[in-house]
Amino acid sequence: MADVVFRSIAWSNTRILPPMTAAPRLQKGDVVDLSVTGLAFGGKGLAKIDDFVVFVTGAVPGDVVRARVTKYKKRYAEARVVGLLASSPDRCPARCTSFGSCGGCVWQNLDYGVQLDYKARQVRESLEHLGGLHDFTQRPIVGMADPWRYRNRADFSVGMSEKGAVVGFRPPGRWDSVLPLTECHLLNRATEGVRETVESWLRANDLPGWNPRSGTGYIRHLVVRSAQNGAETLVSVVTAPGELPDANGLVQRLRTSHPEIVGILHAVNGGRAEVSSGLESRVLWGRPFLLERVAGVSLRVSINAFFQTNTLMAHELYRIVSREVLAEGDAAAPGETAATGPVVWDLYSGVGSIGLSLAKQVGSVLAVEAVPAAVADARENARLNGISDVHFLEGDVAKVLRDAADGVLTLPEGSALPDVVLIDPPRAGLSKKAVSRVGKVGAPRIVYVSCNPATLAPNAAQLQEYGYHLERVTPVDMFPHTPHVECVALLVRS
Repeated sequence: MADVVFRSIAWSNTRILPPMTAAPRLQKGDVVDLSVTGLAFGGKGLAKIDDFVVFVTGAVPGDVVRARVTKYKKRYAEARVVGLLASSPDRCPARCTSFGSCGGCVWQNLDYGVQLDYKARQVRESLEHLGGLHDFTQRPIVGMADPWRYRNRADFSVGMSEKGAVVGFRPPGRWDSVLPLTECHLLNRATEGVRETVESWLRANDLPGWNPRSGTGYIRHLVVRSAQNGAETLVSVVTAPGELPDANGLVQRLRTSHPEIVGILHAVNGGRAEVSSGLESRVLWGRPFLLERVAGVSLRVSINAFFQTNTLMAHELYRIVSREVLAEGDAAAPGETAATGPVVWDLYSGVGSIGLSLAKQVGSVLAVEAVPAAVADARENARLNGISDVHFLEGDVAKVLRDAADGVLTLPEGSALPDVVLIDPPRAGLSKKAVSRVGKVGAPRIVYVSCNPATLAPNAAQLQEYGYHLERVTPVDMFPHTPHVECVALLVRS
């Protein structure tokens, strides 16, 4: 919803409920006046009618709003702002003209300092209420000096409009439509320019966008990835099966308009699922990877490889990880010496970025990753940087840990059992089986990089069964103007 202030609203066939002192019997479509007092997980405003909770889309703490009920449940309701009766002092103008319709970021209208406060609070509340953890130190959240233009990857959807193909984003809850874009203040300008060029080329060739409802059309997605602060760009056009018409024309347009492009790919998705990564592709021109540099190492990053979306904050994240791995300010763990440094096992290592950034500071690194392509990229990244004391092991993390705990794991030459286990799992966190296997390895320290404090909390609580105590946690804002928050946790074994 754009930042429009409604002061006088005419309603027809609508129940407008006065302020209430008891839990209401709301109905979908009712309109009610609410005072918003906080933010809920996911970024919605939080309001209460006595003890009855209403989650309000489009509101920030301190607002007094008129909102229409979109869902009513026994214990809570959901509503969307239709009128701003009194504005919060923390409310600010959104930069994007598509804010509220796009759904990519929900806090552009909230002061950035207040965003950081709420994210730090989210981390603590998750650990305390979901994990039952209390005796830990939370360091100040690390934010961005300039929280704009930070995304190095965009996965655009392609649909249709009266003007032809449209390249943009799907509005929240609308899987079958695409919102036209003029500007996105989270993307770098080079990415925006590529989007405009491809959209123009699609319309010039009368190529239809994809209709997921009917399974018809041809062009499905445009993926744009950048490195070195926009100095290199990689482009992938994702289509339904079939030869790409005028591929040479596309290459010529992109190379002429965007000299920073180093590779152009054509990927094919023949299924119904709306996916743009992990697909079979061919190179139309250039090379199929970017060269990025972060935390002192050069990295080869392909179009499908996992890499932090915010490169600038990845430097900060890796700096914090290094501090915790080396236990700066703490006594060295058993087996460590100042000369050798700790032995680190890097689990869910991806393209090896964190492990390689640690290589010169630690004794050795064993990196474990299940995705073969990621392991291949990691080995190439080690070669690019002339690093020989990071060993890469392709395999399921839980199975590798089981074999290590059972004493049957054959370690690469030069590797040893870990002093530190570094974990950077998917958003879902560790399964109970993986937690138990990490615990049985028995490393003196665990450094857990989490993109979801709601899954870090139960994992940290489960690790207590194996003698681990949550020592400290540092929140890191990798995704300004969204409710997402990353954090780095240090767990120490008694």
